[in-house]
Amino acid sequence: MPHQLLTSTQSRPSTGHADLPAIAAFYELCEQVDQLNNTSTLADLQRRLDHPPPGGTHQRQLWETPEGELVGLVALWIDDPTDVPTEALEGWVGVFVHPDHRGAHLEAELLTWAEQQVRTQAKAAQRPAKLFAGTRADAPYYRAIYQTPGYEMIRQFHTMARSLLDPIPQSQFPEGFTSRPTNADEAVAWVEMFNQSFVDHWHFTPMTLEDRQFRLTYPTYQPEFDWVAVAPDGALAGFCGGAIDHEENTLKNRKEGWIHILGTRRGYRRQGLARAMLLQGLHQLQAAGMDTALLGVDSQNPSQAMGLYESAGFTIKETHLTYQKSLAEAPSALEPTT
Repeated sequence: MPHQLLTSTQSRPSTGHADLPAIAAFYELCEQVDQLNNTSTLADLQRRLDHPPPGGTHQRQLWETPEGELVGLVALWIDDPTDVPTEALEGWVGVFVHPDHRGAHLEAELLTWAEQQVRTQAKAAQRPAKLFAGTRADAPYYRAIYQTPGYEMIRQFHTMARSLLDPIPQSQFPEGFTSRPTNADEAVAWVEMFNQSFVDHWHFTPMTLEDRQFRLTYPTYQPEFDWVAVAPDGALAGFCGGAIDHEENTLKNRKEGWIHILGTRRGYRRQGLARAMLLQGLHQLQAAGMDTALLGVDSQNPSQAMGLYESAGFTIKETHLTYQKSLAEAPSALEPTT
């Protein structure tokens, strides 16, 4: 039940930097209640606004009281309508409501708004539309938002953790293979390797050179954790990318590092290459002073990644659910409904 009754709200798009302090404070207020470990700092919001990723559009819609209090927010990403015109246009949504105003009509209003935005762009592009959303499995409030008619839970992802205070086995690369940091000059070859490594994964979308260059030039990119495995013939055979979020670690008094990406190119699998790269990445995070390593994995990963991570000492920390809704065109007000 809502703590306070909302008599009226007004909705508007975020105007950019001027709204970011209020948005950061709103996210922090939600996090104090939700405890989902997904706070977005003001600095992070500013970076995302100043460095938008290619291939789509990100927008935030705000719901405010007549007095200007922020009580609802939708974060919506919509893919580029000109990409892959034979497939559905996809959107990804996050719905947030002020803790004092939850449980009434506002959640449904925010979600309906997001659905209509995707429908409108899909109709203009003459494409079908889908909307995706995600939340932690142990977040009943957010699960209730997306467990509504038309939505289905289609995938589970795990965040796994491993202590770096425990011994880490040494990397053992297959004979003739070496590892080294990657560099911007081999971005084309890196993209080719990535696409061949992940082509059989769920919801695979080919990476473009523009995508890779965006990542290489993002302000928080850490090249010291971005490594490739090189085959005896000189081909890029595998990769491991890590990162340390120093701002979040300082904010939460933690020493955590991430293995964000790990893959082995087709034709080089089942030789122990992924394990060698993973262990090398763990040693790098340990040498940087971290005491915990984190990574994310699809529970239905076709490459048996779960087994690899468990053998390296990782255990499941939390589970995330992905929901999907196919968006039929909304009926006109003049059309009868059945």
